[in-house]
Order: sequence, then structure tokens, then C-alpha cells
Amino acid sequence: MTDNAHFQHRYGPWALIAGGSEGIGLSFAEQLAASGIHLVLLSRSKRKLEAAKARILGRHQVEVALIEADLCADECMAAIESTAGTREIGLLVYNAGAMHGAGLFHDGSVDQPLSLVSLNCRGPVLLAHRFGNAMRSRRRGGMLFVSSMAAFGGGSYMATYAATKAFDIIFAQSLWHEMAPFNVDVLALVAGATRTPAMAASGVDFKGEESGGFNIMEAGEVAREGLTHLRDGPVWIAGESNREAAKLMQQMPRRNLVELMSQAAATMYGKPYRPAGSEAAG
Repeated sequence: MTDNAHFQHRYGPWALIAGGSEGIGLSFAEQLAASGIHLVLLSRSKRKLEAAKARILGRHQVEVALIEADLCADECMAAIESTAGTREIGLLVYNAGAMHGAGLFHDGSVDQPLSLVSLNCRGPVLLAHRFGNAMRSRRRGGMLFVSSMAAFGGGSYMATYAATKAFDIIFAQSLWHEMAPFNVDVLALVAGATRTPAMAASGVDFKGEESGGFNIMEAGEVAREGLTHLRDGPVWIAGESNREAAKLMQQMPRRNLVELMSQAAATMYGKPYRPAGSEAAG
């Protein structure tokens, strides 16, 4: 992102950031605004959106439009069209889809898992189809889908989340190949544990990060790597330690990997860890 004029030409004049009111999404917004790209921020929270807009306008001379919408709702595309439909969106950043709490799949209602499927699978498909078509016609643009290290292996307490984030990676890989002839960049940005409000709200104890052995990245670091490596698709893993961990994960027997992921999730969320071979307590 050192050449702002080139970046604006390739990915401007507007960027749409789904999940752009806080955390990694807000970091994307601030870094894009610094390069002179106008922003459309989408979130369910009007209060957070307005705070994000005020923050950006206080630091950068760009335009910021807001969309208050729930990506899981049937009417979300109508809300998106009313604001973003008239603007030339050169970059789509799909950052929505944080894990809101950890729990065993059968311990709760099926509504929450289905909501994650809608948010992490249906949402990217809808927005990529709508805005990617225009990028393909213009023969320039970019789409970036934020995924997670959880996508590399299933595990207890995150069954649906991990599965839907794996969808995002495969979806981005496919679009990367389809869109390359049209000069449109597509990237799955794989994030590890990142210090964000959504992560904290999901129950992660950041105070125990050192004893837990997790490498916690900052939101700005993750967003910076995503924008820097947008042309290096189809997949980029944020953080050197995460890239090294991913190499080890790819070499592990699948059962061992699932045990590792389950133990990691239990540690992060303060849940009991029980190996797959052990018997459940009565």
C-alpha cells in the first residue's frame, strides 16, 4: 500500500467493508482511508457505525457511507443496494462472522449455528456475486474474505464456526482462479487469535494469553498484512508464527489435529477439555 495512486486505481474509488465498525474491519477502514479510498461500512450496530465514521473523518479526508443491516436477514441486500448500489465498489472486504461464544454443538439451539452458516457462507456469496460482477466488467478490483486458523481443522466448541470459515477459504480460492483473467484479485486472509472487541465478547481471556501459549495479534497488524498481500492470493495467513503453525498442522494426522484444535479452543474459552477417546461423565 505504499503507492496510494496505484492502489486507488486498482481498488477504488470505494471499498465496502462488511463488519467494518470495529476490530479488524475498522482497521481495514482506517488503512484504506489513509490511502484515499472512500468507504461504505456495514454493521448491525448504528452506534458503532457512527463512532467508526466519526473516528475516520477526524483523521482522513474521505467520504464514509453507513449501512445498518443484518447480513443474516432476507432484506439485507435491499439495504445494501440502497446505499452501495450507486457507488463504484472497487474492493469488497468481508470481515463479518466472528465466533460469538463457544459451546458444544448439541448443547444449544440450532438457531445460532444456522446463523453462522448464513453469515459466513450465504453473506460472502451474495456480496461477491453482486459486486464481483461489476469488477469483472471493469477488469479491476479486489475481494478479500477474512477466515480463521480454525478453518484448518474441526474441533470441539467451534464445529460450525470452523466449518464455515473453511467454506470461506475454498470459496476465495475458486474465485481467485475465476477472476484472475479479469484482473480482479481475490484473497482469503486467515487470521489467528486477534485482540478485537468481538473476540473479547466471545469469552476469550486475553489476560491468560502468555500462560496459554497463544500468539495474540493486533487488529491493525492483520488488516495491514491483508492489504499488503491482496495480490498474493488465493490464501495468506497473517502472522509469521501462524504461518509456521499452519505448516505443522498440515503435516499432522487428522485425528491429532482435531485433538489439538479442541484442546486449544477449550483453553482459550475456559472450557473443559476431554480427549475423544475418553468417556463422557454421566
